[in-house]
Amino acid sequence: MSERKNSVLNVLEILRKYSDEKHLLTYAQIIEKLKSNFDMEVERKTVARDIDILLDNNFDIVKCGNKGLYLGERKFTEGELLFLVDAIYSSRSIPTKYAKNMVEKLMQDCSVYEKKKFNHLEKLDDGRNVDNKQIFYTIELLNEAIEQGKKVEFQYNVYGIDKKLKPKKDGKVYKVNPYFLVNNHGKYYLVCNYDKYDNLGNYKIDCISNIKVLDEKIKPLKSLPGQENFSIKQYMEEHIYMLAGSSVKAKIKIENEDRINDVIGWFGEKIHLYRSNNEIFADFKINEDALIYWAMQYGQTVEVVEPKETRDKIKNLLKDMLKRYGGKNGIKQKVR
Repeated sequence: MSERKNSVLNVLEILRKYSDEKHLLTYAQIIEKLKSNFDMEVERKTVARDIDILLDNNFDIVKCGNKGLYLGERKFTEGELLFLVDAIYSSRSIPTKYAKNMVEKLMQDCSVYEKKKFNHLEKLDDGRNVDNKQIFYTIELLNEAIEQGKKVEFQYNVYGIDKKLKPKKDGKVYKVNPYFLVNNHGKYYLVCNYDKYDNLGNYKIDCISNIKVLDEKIKPLKSLPGQENFSIKQYMEEHIYMLAGSSVKAKIKIENEDRINDVIGWFGEKIHLYRSNNEIFADFKINEDALIYWAMQYGQTVEVVEPKETRDKIKNLLKDMLKRYGGKNGIKQKVR
């Protein structure tokens, strides 16, 4: 790299790192930073010429008279960065140390002063010993397979009592038709079809290992029974916990208006909300297992009215739970 080009890039790096709208740099300060950061000694006219070259190449350098100048436009606004950093830290698929590494890369375009604004953001250390290379390698291969319309095979892992991931079903190899990669409540999932069946399944990306892209064309998604008009948006709305199984048309009764916020928060604004006999109801379509799971969480304030079969399953589940927690079959604890 020529000395002229090197000088221009170094001036740009100084402006990127040490200047913003509230922190201007004079030519003298730029010269000082070039010396301390790059051991480069330049004259004022050299810096002025470098600034002109950057301006000619459409870099947004804002001059404020004798007060100094700063690098204006960045790759991301502060609000965009906050959103992206929060998204990375909220992901439960990315181990803590790798999430922090990704945030550092994301913030390379920030000044040292802007970076300080993000010091209050932190990711909870989940303590999981997951290899980031495996996670991102898996994502890359799945993306490649989906783009090329090819099948993949992999092993699926589950945690044992030692808190380590181990191959499920003695290392069984799963052969699937990959369709979509989706993020659900901070977890990354593969939406696919297990080659032997005609329904859709979901697999956590961070539990997949030993993945291979096969030289076989996928089974077209629209060829699956009932998926002729498949919509990934609708699928996500119906599978709030990414549980497999069929969807049902549900009706729930909501105790009072204060709980409507929770219902819309989970199922979106497309649900049909209405009053009947001075009671509040909501109709929507949802995966049945997800509805049962959700109803157990909000059972004190909502009631599943329909379908009757789902309502009966919840009743039986509650009876089984009651046996575990009370009565003669419950675990007796000494009162001290």
